[in-house]
Amino acid sequence: MSVAKRLLFAALGPILLIIAACWSYWAYRQYRANLAPIPRNATSVVRIHIDGLIRDIAWNWWWNNGAYRDTTEHRSTIFSLKQWKQPGIRIPANLFLYQVDHVLSDQFPDVYFGSVVVDDPTAFTARLQDDLGMEIHTNHQGTVASSERTLVVIQPKRALFALSLRKPKADLVLLTDVLTSVLQRYGGNVAVSKSDFREIMRDGGQVSARGEHRFSIDFKKGVATFNGRYEMDYMPARLEGTPRFADSNAVSLWVQDNLTAFLSGRQFDIGDHTLQGDSLLSHYKGRAVLEWKGTITQQDTMINYDYDDNFDPVETLEVIDKPVPEIYCSLGADTALIGYLQAQGVLEIPDNTVNRGVLPLFRVGVSALPPDYVQFHTASEPLAPPVPSGQGRDLLYLRVDFNKLLISDFLPVVAPHLQAFDVLELSGKPATDNRAVINGTLRMKNPQLHSLVQLLETYEGR
Repeated sequence: MSVAKRLLFAALGPILLIIAACWSYWAYRQYRANLAPIPRNATSVVRIHIDGLIRDIAWNWWWNNGAYRDTTEHRSTIFSLKQWKQPGIRIPANLFLYQVDHVLSDQFPDVYFGSVVVDDPTAFTARLQDDLGMEIHTNHQGTVASSERTLVVIQPKRALFALSLRKPKADLVLLTDVLTSVLQRYGGNVAVSKSDFREIMRDGGQVSARGEHRFSIDFKKGVATFNGRYEMDYMPARLEGTPRFADSNAVSLWVQDNLTAFLSGRQFDIGDHTLQGDSLLSHYKGRAVLEWKGTITQQDTMINYDYDDNFDPVETLEVIDKPVPEIYCSLGADTALIGYLQAQGVLEIPDNTVNRGVLPLFRVGVSALPPDYVQFHTASEPLAPPVPSGQGRDLLYLRVDFNKLLISDFLPVVAPHLQAFDVLELSGKPATDNRAVINGTLRMKNPQLHSLVQLLETYEGR
């Protein structure tokens, strides 16, 4: 054997040994993580592939180190080893969240439960209090940390937590007893790898879920992708072609659904006015089109107060011009819908504009358009809905170009997080057995930086 070959084999040996050791460690962490306990009667499970996220972010940082510097040439604090603190918990390869039908499910329908192994309860408590601003108190169940949407009970070896996707109607502390007993009371606990949800371990996506619906999310360099399968209460017998939307639109939306699940049996109280969901359903014809074109100017009246010669306050009216979104929302509906809205006082007669008590921010007109559309529009005149393309036949189509939106049109709490987004596209198509497949792509402003890092940076310092 030549000297060159001997040197090659000598170099390859350690490299292959390192690769084998890394792969074995990776596989062992996956095995250990999949032993995480969940209730045997869990109704849905979400897996967050933490090792996969860390690997992709580290790889992205290695090859795009310059993208991790801000405009002042300082490294981003989101990805800074210097600012790393001991979390006090063992970072799992996979983090599993689950839902279960419990005694307070009606009060907290959007709560997910989970648990992590604790190495240092004191350090973990300090992180929750100092970095996340959670309130801390101690009782017989352990150290309890709480915020508006998060509840954590820290015990000597394990921390149990509950997360609410929406703002709960009641204080999450009410869930403390449920949280501390959720792994024993609801059918006992079982390892994820031996549960009815064990197939989730093989699902793609850095975030994946199984239950009534299935979905997965992947965060990559400059883009995040979404894929889901959803059970439908209703599938249209005949789908119309997706409209040809103008590329200049800031937002384009097309929906084909009967909205029964959303409207049936519900009552909507809007100020002093009431709308019955069943009455709305009787006029709705299963499709909706929305176009956000940009910005227009509307005139509004502002009330001011001045003082006369006797220094008595005098009310004055000032006509001002203000920018508002140029939106056209067309509902497939019969014209009797307009009459119903007039009868409920939502529309003012005779100009058919939405009552300012219902929508005070800007003026919205309502017009009947062929074929079988009722359009709500902020412009002075309606706009014909885009014609069907004859292709696509989507149940859902959504495209949002964030570059064409005025960030000031959004609530201050939302606006800062939209600045990292470039374009969002979603499409939903029918599948078998009354299911719909939803695919989506969110492109970020920075095409080099990992999409999850960009999302996290929108929350930094807020």
